[in-house]
Amino acid sequence: MPELAYCRGAFGPISDATVSIEDRGFQFGDGVYEVIVAYSGALFQAEQHMARLRCSLQAVEIDYDFDAAPLVPIIEEGLRLSGLSDAMIYIQITRGATSRIHHPPSDMTPTVVMTFKAFPKLSTELRERGVSMITLEDQRWAKCYVKAVTLLPNVLAKMEARRRGCDDAILIAPDGNVRECTSANVFIVTGNTLVFPPRDQSVLHGVTQAFVLTCAESIGLSYEERAFDVAELQSAAEVITSSTSVEVLGVTTINSAAVADGQVGDVTRRLQREFLRRTGRAPAGVRA
Repeated sequence: MPELAYCRGAFGPISDATVSIEDRGFQFGDGVYEVIVAYSGALFQAEQHMARLRCSLQAVEIDYDFDAAPLVPIIEEGLRLSGLSDAMIYIQITRGATSRIHHPPSDMTPTVVMTFKAFPKLSTELRERGVSMITLEDQRWAKCYVKAVTLLPNVLAKMEARRRGCDDAILIAPDGNVRECTSANVFIVTGNTLVFPPRDQSVLHGVTQAFVLTCAESIGLSYEERAFDVAELQSAAEVITSSTSVEVLGVTTINSAAVADGQVGDVTRRLQREFLRRTGRAPAGVRA
């Protein structure tokens, strides 16, 4: 049963899943989410994703009882029922449904929704050519370490990138420093070092980002967490993005200018291969 949903405490087709129009996720964007991937029927980095979900819930003061209703067994059951081997599991928890008032009652029951879909594998062609980016001013809220469902600024930035014929946007802080993409973390390569922006409150603390750092260590790369601006971004030897959905993906143009020689670089390819090796998959579509 692919394209499965979990809603109101039961599994069923996504087309049958509904929530109240007074749910605060719909009315106010009052909720958080998490995305977990499964490879060959096994959840990947589930503990790390649950830790980040707990952090997001705590940050927005949504009281979900993980002891009374643990999520991982539900996710595992949904994965089993879906019959999917490689799957993308989207988990959303809102504060719940009530009359439309800004200050919510203290005794609300959170709404939990999950969807189970086939993992959207990127094409070999896209991995080979890399992606194109523009830089845009970051207009999101200040607490982007919270994986909140309020993603309208991200959506608008992605729309602007596509309008300009690019794949995505890299968001830039008011001080000119690089933050992240609309739905992925970003790295630059300088020498034998991966450099990534400080993991403060203005960026998402990526679960895949952390895994990529482990991959980097295993192939002899060092890494550095520090600020860098657009000029350093555009002059980097390589630019790389990472997320649950793209895994490791090279950037070959920024603001219509080529990154280095305009080709996916050696470090990107090595990280892609190591990512695949560590997740138990043959490196199909990744050139040696």
